Amino acid sequence: MSDHSVLILSDKEVSTRTWLDAFHQRGLAAESTSSAASALDRWRAAPPMLTVVDLSLPAEESLQICRDLRVLGGAPILLILPSASGDVILEAYRAGVTECLIQPASPAVILLKALAWSMRAGWAWPVSAPISTMGFSE
Repeated sequence: MSDHSVLILSDKEVSTRTWLDAFHQRGLAAESTSSAASALDRWRAAPPMLTVVDLSLPAEESLQICRDLRVLGGAPILLILPSASGDVILEAYRAGVTECLIQPASPAVILLKALAWSMRAGWAWPVSAPISTMGFSE
């Protein structure tokens, strides 16, 4: 992984494929895993520019994974939660999550977040077509 990449930690195969396709269409390096251990290994090797965490786990387990990642570095973590709860969102930020989104999380929103983080990191990636032309459906 590199500081110009996205790591998707998700056990949702369809969403993961959609996000990977979207990132790759934009020329962005993106990888996925469904294993927290694998994500931690990738962060140890080289933290990505952004990590998207979207797991079908109890909130506390997802938050622990985010805490474990945060200990390894300062790269942004975008956590996708199954429902909105003020307490869980507050705990997510305490766990080191950079941003939270609530399901359903549109692939276009994830892509826009990655673009925003890349701009904050000071690098540009090719945008050959507007995001609106990518065929995303809500």
